[in-house]
Amino acid sequence: MSASLAAQLPLSGQILVVYQMCAVATHTPSIHSSFDRTRRLIFNTQDIDVVVSEEEGWEEFDSEDIKEIIVRADARYYLERSKKREATHRILYCRLPGWATDDTRRVKVDILVPPVLNLPAINGYETTYFNNIPAMPIFDLLVMKTQGWWDHSNSNRADFRAKKSADVSDIFALLETAKQEDVWYSDEADEDRHTWEFMSHALTLAKRFVHVYGRCGQWRSIGFAV
Repeated sequence: MSASLAAQLPLSGQILVVYQMCAVATHTPSIHSSFDRTRRLIFNTQDIDVVVSEEEGWEEFDSEDIKEIIVRADARYYLERSKKREATHRILYCRLPGWATDDTRRVKVDILVPPVLNLPAINGYETTYFNNIPAMPIFDLLVMKTQGWWDHSNSNRADFRAKKSADVSDIFALLETAKQEDVWYSDEADEDRHTWEFMSHALTLAKRFVHVYGRCGQWRSIGFAV
């Protein structure tokens, strides 16, 4: 299972896995909607986003530092130079079983350090665990997924715009799961990690999404005033 393999990063307690935020594989559902009734992971992915949690000393590292630490700690991980002109970052990959005979057997791992992409800082105790894999709180994931949809919709790149349909499917699935888990907008506004700006932006994104796709009832069912 590619997702669980790449998620076992060698920085226990300092990294949380976030499935599908902004750079996602097309037609890949989010982790919160990707379990069958036996709680097994049932999807494949080619991209995994990892958010660094707010722990003591975490601000000492940037994403490139963390990539280097991971590669030194685990031989399954390696770095490649970006193909973009003038790019200074390197891309982190995790080798999957069968990689020796098929070099496409790999998963890209993006390292995100808040407040990049307007991510809120998250403590380890605020995560949800699926099969011992820590996942981002569902409200935060919904907001960031909707941000990804908006960014992809307005991108000049055709490959980014092509991700919109997967984003929309994920957002509707996350809305349903959020309702089932009794997520509520005003409760989230009371969380210390959520600034007024973050919550206001979340509402703006929801209104943009409803303007295009409707279904305002799904957002209202978790407390969004749309």
